[in-house]
Amino acid sequence: MVRRVASVMVLAFVSFVLLVGLWAAPVGAQQYGFSVDRNISQVYINKDGSIDVEYWITFTCRPGYRAIDIVDIGMPNDYYDLSSVKADIGGVQLTDIRPSEYVKPGVEIHLGSKAIRGGQTDTLHVRFNVPHMVYYDDEDENYASVEFVPTWFGEDFVKGSTYLKVSFYFPPGVTGDQTKWHYQKFTSTTFIDDRLVFTWVNENASGAKPYQFGVSFPIQYVDVVYKAPLIDFAALIEKLTNPAVCVIGFVLWVIAAQIFITLMRNRRRLKYLPPSLSVEGVGVKRGLTAVEAAILLEIPLNKVLTMILFGLLKKGAVIVTSDEPLKLKKVEPLPQGVQLHAYEQDFLGAITTKRTLSEQRLRKMMVKLIKDVNAKLKGFSRKDTVAYYRDIVSRAWQQVESDERPEVKSRHFDEALEWMMLDEDFEDKTERTFREGPVFVPVWWHRYRPWAASVPSARPSTAAPTSKRGPVSLPTLPGAAFADTIVTGVQNVAGKVVSSAERFTGRVAQVTNPPPVHAGSGGYGCACACACAGCACACAGGGR
Repeated sequence: MVRRVASVMVLAFVSFVLLVGLWAAPVGAQQYGFSVDRNISQVYINKDGSIDVEYWITFTCRPGYRAIDIVDIGMPNDYYDLSSVKADIGGVQLTDIRPSEYVKPGVEIHLGSKAIRGGQTDTLHVRFNVPHMVYYDDEDENYASVEFVPTWFGEDFVKGSTYLKVSFYFPPGVTGDQTKWHYQKFTSTTFIDDRLVFTWVNENASGAKPYQFGVSFPIQYVDVVYKAPLIDFAALIEKLTNPAVCVIGFVLWVIAAQIFITLMRNRRRLKYLPPSLSVEGVGVKRGLTAVEAAILLEIPLNKVLTMILFGLLKKGAVIVTSDEPLKLKKVEPLPQGVQLHAYEQDFLGAITTKRTLSEQRLRKMMVKLIKDVNAKLKGFSRKDTVAYYRDIVSRAWQQVESDERPEVKSRHFDEALEWMMLDEDFEDKTERTFREGPVFVPVWWHRYRPWAASVPSARPSTAAPTSKRGPVSLPTLPGAAFADTIVTGVQNVAGKVVSSAERFTGRVAQVTNPPPVHAGSGGYGCACACACAGCACACAGGGR
């Protein structure tokens, strides 16, 4: 999180400098007018931690406007080597390439005799190398990450739509099942010269907006991987030549706005339901299980996994053998008559031979569960269905709280445990409800060994509950001890069932509810977070 906030601050400073530079530009620079018909870029990820970028950018100069004699291309960072930048138009080499006066970091390519005049169309071909572009994936230290934003141009100059195509060439040896994509799923994939290639195509993009793309892959395929750099803000401030009060005021405003946007974006990562679920139908969808209702209510996914585990404990399908780390043992064969839901079978399938949980299998299970719930809800009113299941949760608590007989209260709590776990105040209500009096220990209690080892010794019951098979003799616990054990157990499992709840949810949401195309701030500024992990983003072109 620190790295991401830092990157936003850098963005604020850089954006301000670019805006000031454009305000001070000569009047003639405002007379450009053109369309970016095609912006095709290829990103080659190299083993030395650098990338090679190749552009084919097709411009049409609008009649009556100044000829396109200089083109600014944004660079991902300040490490680029100016001598590596090569450019041509129609095979004619362009040799006048300088650091850009308008885009920092960036270069300006002087077209000379190949200037594109009013009514003319031509394609600029550019290639360059940039070091320090492969970073550790901030969600998995075993993965490397690269992100890229194709260069774009000032919105005052660009008109019309752009055919945007971006291709990532992975290092040799990377296979499809080892990769991850960021922000938006690729349009197509192929192999070229034994290298896996992800390609994104947007046939109606804007030449004046940034679009962000990214990939991750195992670090063993590159020799150099960087960590996100620390930012020297004092040095950045010293570079600003405008009045300090104006600079600080503007920067603080931009920082505040960007931090707010970042926080909202992080909040969105926890939204894993696909947009189609919000399409309203008619009537209530009945018959969902407590776990399926949890998906509808968008309960945190680590808590949903905890609900599934408790359901399997109750059914006698699993035993917790260790709580630090969490280890589970499948019961085979299953007890007679036990029926499992598909997601419960998938959960059991996620238990490895080492009795740990495979997060990759859990993610697949959760993606399938979310899609199944979404399919079941089609044609029904989401609003009414949410209200219906919230009422079930409320009535489950009322049933437990309304009966003072310990054996009845205990039985109702056991039967409706998963439903009551949907309540945001589950912990407080459990402790309040069982503050006094004895509690009959559930029959599945012994299958959760950490609980059994951490509570006071249970006492034999004096008034045993009954079942269809007759009286059942169960031990009792003091209510406060039972409540504390239940609450602590739920919290512990929720905290350990996956290594990071936010990361787990983010990866699930990447499939079930992928984010829209990132449009950045537009205009003239560099709108990429170049200090974040996996930063390989190119800043805006000057559009001169």
